Amino acid sequence: MATNDKEIKSIIKILETDYYYYEKFPKKLKDYLYDHYGETPWPYGFCQELFCEIQADVNAYFKGNLDITITPPLDKAKAEIQELRVMFCDAMLEIQDLKDYIYELHEILWSNGLSGSRMLGILSPIRTGTYEDYSVLRPEEFE
Repeated sequence: MATNDKEIKSIIKILETDYYYYEKFPKKLKDYLYDHYGETPWPYGFCQELFCEIQADVNAYFKGNLDITITPPLDKAKAEIQELRVMFCDAMLEIQDLKDYIYELHEILWSNGLSGSRMLGILSPIRTGTYEDYSVLRPEEFE
């Protein structure tokens, strides 16, 4: 059982009572609800939002507007991998953007005779050229 199955089971039980639908839900609908909401990270367990989402799906099912086809695990895994690839690429673009911004800030500080705590040459009184020229490692200096 997935982590949210207990919460989903209790919500289904509440919705099946005479207070809502007066009947037991079909097994295919229950399987769909477990599959669809079982992996969703609901941070606080049983919550009103989860209840409303499931209730909306049940309403749609009984109106004939819900496709309860369960996605095969392999297709789910492929979709998750694709989603993670997109997230990774977005993160890499953001990292590069931040690196460019840091470079720009270093150049501004350097050109005004200032330096940050993580910049090379904080104690260096010589401020010629750009910070990039200054911060490049030169192997001959380590001999």
